[in-house]
Amino acid sequence: MRAFKYKIGWLILIILLFAGCASIEKAESLHRQGEKQQALEMAISLLEDDSSKVRLRAVKLIGKIGGSDAGPALHQRLGDEDARVRREVVRRLGNLQYEPAADDLADLVPESGTDMLRALADAFRDYGKTGIDLLVARYDSPSQSSNRGAYKALLIIIGPEIADSVSKLLKGRSFFENRDTFDILRSIKNPRVATLMLPYLADEEVADQVIEAMRHLGSNAVEATISALQKQKKSGELLVTERLIRILGLLKAKQGIDMLESYSQHDSERIRSAVDHSLFQIRGF
Repeated sequence: MRAFKYKIGWLILIILLFAGCASIEKAESLHRQGEKQQALEMAISLLEDDSSKVRLRAVKLIGKIGGSDAGPALHQRLGDEDARVRREVVRRLGNLQYEPAADDLADLVPESGTDMLRALADAFRDYGKTGIDLLVARYDSPSQSSNRGAYKALLIIIGPEIADSVSKLLKGRSFFENRDTFDILRSIKNPRVATLMLPYLADEEVADQVIEAMRHLGSNAVEATISALQKQKKSGELLVTERLIRILGLLKAKQGIDMLESYSQHDSERIRSAVDHSLFQIRGF
C-alpha cells in the first residue's frame, strides 16, 4: 500500500510538471503568434508554478514582452526560492528599466555572491545613469560604510559606465578619502575613464592621485593624454601641462614622443625639464 501511494505521488508530480511545461510552451507560442497580452497574462500566472524551470522561462518571456504589467509582476519575484530565477528576475528588471525596483536591487548587493553581483551589474548597466548614481550614492553613504566593499565590487564589475558618476566624488576630498574611489577607477581599464579623470589634474588636492591612476590605466590613458596635451598649447596652464607630460613619461608612451618634443623648446624651464625626464623614461636614454 505504501509503495502504491509513493508511485501515485510521483505520478501526480510528473503530471503537474508536464502541465506547467505545456502551459509555458503555450505562452511562448502565443507570443510568437503576436498575441502578446495573452502570452503575458499566462506567463505571469506561471510565476507561481512549482517548477523552477517553468518559472525561469516565464520570467524570460515576461521580460521579453514587457509592458506596464511586466515590471510589477517580476518585482514581486525578487524573493523566489531558486537562485537562477532570482538572477533572471534581476536582469529582466534592468532590461525593463523598472525604476520602482531599483532600490530593492541595490539592497541585494551586500549579501550577494559572485553570480548575483554579475546579474546586478547587468541590471544597473541597463538602468543607466539613474541606477548607477543610486549605487554610487550607496557606496558613498556613511550609513553604508560596512557595505562599502560590496558596492565597490559591483561598480568595478559594471565597468566604464560608472566613471562619470564616480569621478564626481573626487572633488574636495583628501587622498585618504579618495583611496577607494581611485582604486575603482584604476580597476576599469578603459579610455573613457582617462578622459573623465584628466580635468581633475587642475585640482591641486587630487592631481597626484589622478597621475597615479592614469599610470595604472596604462595604454588606455595614452590617447586621452596626448589629446589633452595638444589642447594645452592654447590654454597655457603650466601646472596641467607639466602633469600631462609626466603622465606620458610614466606610461612610457612612444606614441607621445612627437608631442613631447614639440614642447622641448618651451619658454618654461620647468616644462623643458619635465619633457627631458619623460623622454628619458620612454627611450631609456
